This record gives sequence, C-alpha cells and structure tokens, in this order.
Amino acid sequence: MEKGLQSPASFHLAGVIPVAGQPLEFEFPWHDCLQPIGRDYLAVERAVLECAYAGCETIWIVCHDEMQPLIKHRLGDFVKDPCASHGNETEVEFYFEHREIPIFYTPIHPKDRDKRDCLGWSVIYGAMVSYWNSRLISKWTIPDRWYVAFPYGAYEPSVVRPYRRKIS
Repeated sequence: MEKGLQSPASFHLAGVIPVAGQPLEFEFPWHDCLQPIGRDYLAVERAVLECAYAGCETIWIVCHDEMQPLIKHRLGDFVKDPCASHGNETEVEFYFEHREIPIFYTPIHPKDRDKRDCLGWSVIYGAMVSYWNSRLISKWTIPDRWYVAFPYGAYEPSVVRPYRRKIS
C-alpha cells in the first residue's frame, strides 16, 4: 500500500512533549515541567499519561541536556498503556495483554539553544527527530502523525480516552 492509503492497523502515532523552551515566570529552582499538580504527580507525568491515553506508540520528550537525567529518573524508559485490558486470570494472559509505550528523550540541538528556544520549535524539532530516528530503524516504525501534549496543562489526561479512536 502507498503511504497515504494505510489501513488503521498499520497507523503509527508518536507523542511529542515539548519541555525545552522559554521558562515561565514561576522562578522556582527546578524546571517548570516539574511543577507538582497533585500528590506525587508532576506536570510532565500528566503529559506522558495524556499521550498514553491518546494512543501514542512512542513518546518523545524534547528537553535540555541537563534536565534529561532528572526527568528520566522520574519517568523511566516506558509507561504502561492505561487503555490496554489487563487479564487477571493467568499470568500468561497478563503478559500478552500488557503493553509498554517507550519514552525517548531528545535534547534540543546546540545551535538552536537560546536562539530558537520556544515550545513551538521544540514541537517541530521533536517531530523531526522522531521521524529521522525511526527511519534509521525501519520504514515500519516511521510515525504517520504526531500528538502533542504540553506539560503545562492542569486537566485530567483521561479526557482524551473517548477520542482515542478518532485521534488514531
């Protein structure tokens, strides 16, 4: 099939979370994406969960080099798909129904830092990096579309769950 005529089963949605950008005016000693919005719940975690609810198969977080270890320590390398059905009957069924979504951390390019330092450029750069890195792996892993979740929202991420099929 041609690229534009793919079936819904072969659709690849990549989530992009722009963290690198102009700081907000909170002036805390930590980055603004690490704002707590609930008990043991950070703003960047809400954005990752929103991507998972939307049906993203990969999640790309665009952040600066010095922020990457802290965000990666908090989030890890994978997030469980909250919409996957989990069977409780046997361990074998749970293994096959369990789905993990990989999280990739990409730094903003050094030539763009402090010049094109905004959330909009982080979204474009994250989409480009996800495309080119996926293309190096295989033509089957190239994202068809991108879902952007900003870490500065303060709403329940599960509101996108009813629209998951339409987003995909």
